[in-house]
This record gives sequence, C-alpha cells and structure tokens, in this order.
Amino acid sequence: MIARPGTVAVIGAGVTGVTTAYQLLKRGFDVTLFERNRHAAMETSLGNGGQISASNAEVWNSWANVSKGIRWMLTKDAPLLVGPYPSFHKISWMTSFLRAIPSYEKNTIRTVELALAARDALLGMAADEGIDFILEMRGILHFYETKAEFEAAARVSELLAKGGLTRLPVTTEEISAIEPTLKGVGYAGFYTESDFTGDIHKFTTGLADAAEAQGATLQFETDILDVASTDAGMRVDFGVEGAKDSAIFDRVVIRSVEMSKKLARRFF
Repeated sequence: MIARPGTVAVIGAGVTGVTTAYQLLKRGFDVTLFERNRHAAMETSLGNGGQISASNAEVWNSWANVSKGIRWMLTKDAPLLVGPYPSFHKISWMTSFLRAIPSYEKNTIRTVELALAARDALLGMAADEGIDFILEMRGILHFYETKAEFEAAARVSELLAKGGLTRLPVTTEEISAIEPTLKGVGYAGFYTESDFTGDIHKFTTGLADAAEAQGATLQFETDILDVASTDAGMRVDFGVEGAKDSAIFDRVVIRSVEMSKKLARRFF
C-alpha cells in the first residue's frame, strides 16, 4: 500500500486525461496518470479529427434539435440515432436535456467563453513544451445549403460574438477563395479565422512526455480494478501484468469514458 500526501490519480491518458495531469502538476500536485494501453492517446485521441473549433460551441439544448432528433429516429441514414427503447438512464438524460432548453442562449455564450479559454490553453501548453502537432492555422468554414439555414446560423453567430468569438459571413465566392476545392457550394457560410486543426495524438503524447519529465508518474499497461473512499483517502486498486496492487490518493480524477460510468457508480 502506497501513501503519499497531496496526491492525485488521473485515470485515462487521452487528451483530457493528459492535459488534466499536466495542469495539476503545474499547480504543485503529485500526479499519477493511469492508462491501460502501452502509450498515451491510443484510443479516441488516436483517431479523432483534431479540430479546435470554438465556432462549434453552440449547445444542443433547443427545441429545433428535439424536432430533428424525433425525425432522425425514423431516418435510416440519420447523422445521430437515439434508440427507441426506454431505460432509466436514457429518460433521466432526456429530462435533463429538456430542462436545459430555457438556458440555451446563456449556456451557448458560456460554452464559447470556455472554448476560447481552452483553445488558448492548448496553444500555450504546446508553445511552452515545444510540441509540434502539425498545427494548421487556416480557420474553419461552415456553409449552408439554404437561406433559412444560413439565417439560423447567423443567429448563432450573434450568440458566439457575445462570448467573444468572431465568425464572419462569407459568400460562395469567398468560400471558394478560402478553400479552392469548394466550388459553388450552398447558399452562403461563415468563416472563423481563429479556429485551427492539428494532430491531437501528437499533442497528447508530447504533453505526456513533458509531464513525465517534470515529475508525473505515468502508469501505463495498468487496469483499474476499483476506486473506493477510505479513512486514509481515495484508494485505487489496479492490476499490472496480472499482479494486483493499490495506492492511496487525496483525489481521483476520472478521464476515461469507459471507466467513468463504472467507477462513478461507487459514489452516486
């Protein structure tokens, strides 16, 4: 049994887990990062698009999206599918979704503020640690097939502007000038020059290396078996190559999608 004061266990070494571990380390915590794979960023953060787009900060809680969701349930090739069979978790989630609709504007403004802060933090970490993650500062385009879709997007742009983001309207000709492979697409669009893309796998592995060099413990190829609250602190049970062990931490941060529901059940 290992006992250390001022410690934090971070479970999951994807982009959110590694950035959490790095930021905690910078704040003086003794950090151990647990990951079941051999390296960081080997699951979702291995293959995602790496799009850093504050222009997508509009929240989903709106009656328009409820209407779309109902129509999509009857559409075979819908971009989002919700299974028709009820469950307690699904009903609870949908109830929370509907309750948040009256706060759509406030939440969208707050979300874009958070997105801008996160975007700046990501660039700051990459610059501080000299991480080359194939950064492309070319902005992000959104284009729309009809006038009605464009006007709806214009209302969203007004909310994004209240949160501090500039999203410029562009004609089809301007879209083609920004991205020559797009010719005569849709009705019009919006261009967010400050958004960018990059290889999030490279960013995450580079930041994991930086965290390790600065004192974080990276516990790879480790399965988390359980998390429990004890008088001594938070106990993390884990397995390495078939051998079981445990450690006591002051705090535990769960950054694994797969493990979050399983482990969170212990406390809620």
